[in-house]
Amino acid sequence: MRLGFVPLLDSAPLIIAHELGLFFQEGLEVELVREASWASLRDKITFGLLDGGHMLAPMPLAMSLANDRPRSPIVTGMVLSRNGNGITVSSALYPELEACGADPANPLASAQALIEVAQKRGTPIQLASVAPWSSHDLQLRDWIASAGPEARHHLRIVPVSPVQMVDAFRAGAIEGCCVGEPWNSLLEWQDLGVLLHAGHQIWQNAPEKVLGMRQDWAEQHPEIHERLIRVLLRACEWLDNPANHDTLRDILADERYLGNQVQALDGHPFSLFHPRLHQHFFRDSANFPWLSQAHWLASRLARWNQLGSFSTEDIRAVVKPDLFRKAASRIGIDAPLIDAKTEGRHRLPHVIEGGDGPVSIAGDSLLGEQLHRWPG
Repeated sequence: MRLGFVPLLDSAPLIIAHELGLFFQEGLEVELVREASWASLRDKITFGLLDGGHMLAPMPLAMSLANDRPRSPIVTGMVLSRNGNGITVSSALYPELEACGADPANPLASAQALIEVAQKRGTPIQLASVAPWSSHDLQLRDWIASAGPEARHHLRIVPVSPVQMVDAFRAGAIEGCCVGEPWNSLLEWQDLGVLLHAGHQIWQNAPEKVLGMRQDWAEQHPEIHERLIRVLLRACEWLDNPANHDTLRDILADERYLGNQVQALDGHPFSLFHPRLHQHFFRDSANFPWLSQAHWLASRLARWNQLGSFSTEDIRAVVKPDLFRKAASRIGIDAPLIDAKTEGRHRLPHVIEGGDGPVSIAGDSLLGEQLHRWPG
């Protein structure tokens, strides 16, 4: 099979599965295809040039339920990573925000400061997300909206591919962004930007990347699909072990993968994992695909006019908790018995019932003490 990825830290499950021979051990022949942008990856999957790959968490929903372009049905049976996004502002903008009360511990205060700076200037501030149908875009919009209903009129959000983000900062084309790693660290390391907030502060332990496969491929290859999930679960478990991170850095530095993005961080004190971003791949049932989280993502896409109406059955057609349970149980990994929960209720990891006993799941608090209940 041909699987696409965009060169980000959270593409590591696919890369590690390939480099450690985990695909081979399961009898899978996989070609990894590096793409420069999410739009390119989306289009190649749509036209059948790729079978699936590393996707933004809202991407399978946007592709399957699109109302502004031909639909391309996608299914996802696992989450590849959680957290990892940062909201970084330019080194020139940051002092202006500080003077207006921005606080890295208080996203609401920072959003209000951003609007105050824009009002003082008399012109909108231009920010970037990696794609309109991305968790980055939704986190950025929800953060800005926390400052009030008029806040969006003082900002512009434009799409910029992750690999072009540093150049966009250097050229002054944007003054802030929401992007994944290693781009926030690179912007700080090159004195172009300051990490203001983590996506973790907008939605704690949000699904960031998922494995998305074309629905027609998944229907034709159910047993191979299950093996693919098993392989990637083992890769995710390997990635959450800090003892493996030096090896990971060496692998990702290969030009076929992240290449000079990793090489440019030589000497960086945080290596690959920025401590403020809380990125993880496996612990606390990180890989389980919650229907409630997919519904929340779809509701945010709809709020920002990126998706039309949808039903709970539409969500179930895309997100497959039972597929995850089946694959995980074959390698001794337990999973929650329920498919959905109330999002935004828990600040700390907690235990719920799994198929074989208690399982730990991560906190899920939302900005502004919001709650989201799965209506299905």
